[in-house]
Amino acid sequence: MRRAALPAFLLLQAAICFWNLGLLSPWMDEAGTLILERNSAGSAAMAAAHDVHPPLFYLLLWVWQRAPLGLDWAVQARTLTVLLGLAATAALDRALACRLADRQRLWFLALWCLSPCLLLYSRMCRSYSLQVLAAALGVGALLRYLDKPTARRAFWTGLALLGAIYTHYVPGLALIVVTNAALAARRRWRDAVTILAMLSAGLAPWAYWLGRSLGAWARHGDGYQVAGGAAEVAIKLGYLAISFTLGEAAPDAVLVAGAALLPVWGWMLWQGTRKWQRLARIAAGLSAIGFVGVARWVSYPFLPARMLFLLPLLLMLLVVGASRWRRAGPAALSALLALGIAGDWCYFHKAGFRNKQYPMPMREIAGMVDAGSIVLVDSTNSDPVGMRYALGESRPLMRTADADAPSQLAARLADPAVRGAWFLRNTHDVSAGALNVRLEKELRQAMPLVRVREFEAFTPLEGRMMRALGMRRPPRYFSELLEFRR
Repeated sequence: MRRAALPAFLLLQAAICFWNLGLLSPWMDEAGTLILERNSAGSAAMAAAHDVHPPLFYLLLWVWQRAPLGLDWAVQARTLTVLLGLAATAALDRALACRLADRQRLWFLALWCLSPCLLLYSRMCRSYSLQVLAAALGVGALLRYLDKPTARRAFWTGLALLGAIYTHYVPGLALIVVTNAALAARRRWRDAVTILAMLSAGLAPWAYWLGRSLGAWARHGDGYQVAGGAAEVAIKLGYLAISFTLGEAAPDAVLVAGAALLPVWGWMLWQGTRKWQRLARIAAGLSAIGFVGVARWVSYPFLPARMLFLLPLLLMLLVVGASRWRRAGPAALSALLALGIAGDWCYFHKAGFRNKQYPMPMREIAGMVDAGSIVLVDSTNSDPVGMRYALGESRPLMRTADADAPSQLAARLADPAVRGAWFLRNTHDVSAGALNVRLEKELRQAMPLVRVREFEAFTPLEGRMMRALGMRRPPRYFSELLEFRR
């Protein structure tokens, strides 16, 4: 097993990640990417730039989608991200895990390849897998340089950093800051200048868009918050820890068991930072910069995807720390592995998803909608992009937040030929001025026959948590589809 560890675990990861790639309907960001990739390569790159993303993944996906594989459009895109996830595993093993003892390396590969967090995000047609690959190459190149500083290794480090920032700004900029801090600590000024010159030349064609994206980040408000203040930071850190260890599909019992073990895993991680201090300093820098960059931009459910590049580094430090205890260490790692496998099982059975948007059956909902009916989607707290992708380009859709949505809705309702309407909305209305309630009232007045279908039930634990956060009557379901008939 030690001799063939990497091929064996790559086969295991491939078997799990390629299985039933069409299981989940494309959700908002994923559906937007799939729609975008139907345009020209230049349009895809420019759309990514306006959406504060660098172009590498979008151009790579554009080329991949033109390969005549005969697959469904979403499945073909997800196939690429799974392949990138496999490449990331190979890079992590060759660049970083090769420094571990044999037993530690096997533990890392098992925890990583069976990670429910990796399973969830490597099967989305987003850049998450490519970010892990870029970070693995960047951290590996930096460690090799620190082992033996040479001009050639400085060149390869600079090239890896350039690839990382063209993949995603958060890991790219974090790696650049951490690398320069390491060079400054060693007073390697010539190598620092060489790397900065490489980055300046390589980023020159994209400098305007990088500056524009940084400006957008600086101007960005807090966005949707559950509690605000220090409590919001605690919620984000807690959700990130749960996602990294248990995944995001876990029944309440698994969640409670994992939460009880978090202090044990945290202590072993801390011990790992003391044993592998060089990687620990790199991981700490990446974690701090990455969390600040991501937490300011997105709400808590979307942190783990954008921080996925940190997970393998933390797992390596964890297995190093666990090796200090002959019995307790393997027991703690075995518990993490068992709970991770439970998370994989729940993912494939669509059970216990904490982010309810991911398992929403958009394809099935789109199949219910009859031609000629009004389709209205709550754009404040639901998924109009995912619904648009599921409906197809030929079927019109109205978003509640569009300025002309009320007038469009009134015009359609006044048409006697329109016999039905569908309203997909979140059960928790956070729309400005209770817009969802007003639009629903108009629909009920024009079409009094109403049928309600509910999706993605909240668990008892989630209900108690919503009450603890001050919600008097927490909803029983995440989303509902209202069907109106005359």
